[in-house]
Amino acid sequence: MEGRLLILISLKTGDLLLVKKAQNKLSEMIIRGTKQTFLDRPLAYYHIGIVEKEGTDFFVLHATKDHGCIRQPLDQFISEEGLIDVYRKSSPLINPLKILKRAKSMLEAPYNPSFRLDQPGYYCSDYVVNAFKDENIFHLSPMVFGPNGSVLPEWQQYYENLDLPVPNGQLGSSPNSLISQGHLKFIGAINS
Repeated sequence: MEGRLLILISLKTGDLLLVKKAQNKLSEMIIRGTKQTFLDRPLAYYHIGIVEKEGTDFFVLHATKDHGCIRQPLDQFISEEGLIDVYRKSSPLINPLKILKRAKSMLEAPYNPSFRLDQPGYYCSDYVVNAFKDENIFHLSPMVFGPNGSVLPEWQQYYENLDLPVPNGQLGSSPNSLISQGHLKFIGAINS
């Protein structure tokens, strides 16, 4: 509990919260399709959000399947998500207020369930990439929906239900791909 409190107290605007416990079938599919290893550390995250510190209050700005792009109290986010790792840019942020301004300009936008950049709305890591645009730390990379360029059957079915082709290999992002780009450092874990 003491370690959790220290991490919560040290949170800064622009920190990133990565969720690692699957809550439903879609989150499980994201983890299975995008997991990878970076610096001998397994990455198996399915969701990402941005911390905002306002006085003594903390909020998380993120794109959610059920509510689109929202600003949510941190304690509510923690109670809903459970196992969360905190990451921070390895070097100081150039302009955390600009990140917040851009993130807030996307609030109320719809969720993009297709993860395709040619579709309206944002998915969680796309939301973060856009908010951090001026930091020049994230780049789009070929999306994966299974190991070794394969497409897991669940993803095939998912995209059939959307009546869209699987964007395997198309440019995009995932929480795991953002970590593996090497510009973030692990700060600690928050468990509900």
